[in-house]
Amino acid sequence: ALQPGVNVLTVTARDAAGNTGTATLTVTFTDTTAPTVAITAPTSTATYSTSSSPLALGGTATDDVGVTQVTWTNDRGGSGTAPGTPTWSASGIALLPGANVLTVTAQDAAGNTGTATLTVTYSPPDTTPPTVAITSPTSTPTYSTNSNSVTLGGTAADNAAVTQVTWTNDRGGSGTATGTTTWSATGIALQPGANVLTVTARDAAGNTGT
Repeated sequence: ALQPGVNVLTVTARDAAGNTGTATLTVTFTDTTAPTVAITAPTSTATYSTSSSPLALGGTATDDVGVTQVTWTNDRGGSGTAPGTPTWSASGIALLPGANVLTVTAQDAAGNTGTATLTVTYSPPDTTPPTVAITSPTSTPTYSTNSNSVTLGGTAADNAAVTQVTWTNDRGGSGTATGTTTWSATGIALQPGANVLTVTARDAAGNTGT
């Protein structure tokens, strides 16, 4: 077996009297074989989606002589060393919203490198509540009528999308409004006196605005 670089091979002949003779050969081994590296965690596929950051990677790296180092980089920023060979791991990889191309590089003693990539799509958790406004029959906080029912209308908005608009009357009754960004609710029954009508907009993450 040869190691990259200079290897001095010495052959020794010995006779029955213990006399020895030697010959040497200096062999320079140029390693041109690149290591192989694979990402196996959190997936062995080429793409991965997550709503969590930071991310941990894991995998394997092999070489005909030996892997000396495994490193990682994120095309959105950040790099580091992945401890361990031939089984390596890297934790605390910060992600930015959208696509993050993570490249893992294995290097051997001769400087040959092999790479593997994983494209991670990071979607941060949605914590922004929708906004909702009542614009009809009035945009003010109070309204008087001699009718025993009322029709409400208004608008709702969200950083992602409004999925549902509902209404409730503190004197009894509730329902779902028609529409989302522009919504309406008809035939809301009223009781004599004050009726507090609450309109709630909800997004896909379950955030609500009233």
